Amino acid sequence: MRSAAPLAALPDRIWIVGPCGSGKSTLATKLAAHLGVEPTHVDEIFHQPGWTEAPPEQVHARLREVTARQRWVIDGNYRRFRTSYVDKIQLYVFLDLPLYVTFPRLVRRGVLRSVREETCCNGNRETLARTFLDRESLLLWALTGSVQRLPSLRRHVLAHPHVRLRSQRAADRWLAGVLAERP
Repeated sequence: MRSAAPLAALPDRIWIVGPCGSGKSTLATKLAAHLGVEPTHVDEIFHQPGWTEAPPEQVHARLREVTARQRWVIDGNYRRFRTSYVDKIQLYVFLDLPLYVTFPRLVRRGVLRSVREETCCNGNRETLARTFLDRESLLLWALTGSVQRLPSLRRHVLAHPHVRLRSQRAADRWLAGVLAERP
């Protein structure tokens, strides 16, 4: 499937992937509302209170529950989980936005969440220190881990039914087309 190609109808089982800050969770929320389901954010399952990682068995149990349904929208890159459900995924939506777009979003999001004391991922809070100074900073992850894994993610996604969106404008146009359709 070509990037931003129109679909005959939006599939029932969608997994959204892309680099940190590409808008995966926002898109998942909008698509899920259109399909009449709750979005599933793998970050919410994986990151437990105190930023601890959920055991893989717990994440898989929750994802098995979700993917057993007729309709679902999941977002998250986590290869060790995503690839276990590839046979159930009808469409990948790949937000393949460049680092010069996603990195400033991450900076802005980290600062705003810190200043506003917003919670995310099971009540966890991002702080300025965690955003800019921590060894597990999302900014550092975006520059190292996420970038290193993108070629593998691209190869995987492009081998399956997908829509690849390479800019925010393309993502907005694609979403507008999808939302104009009936679920």
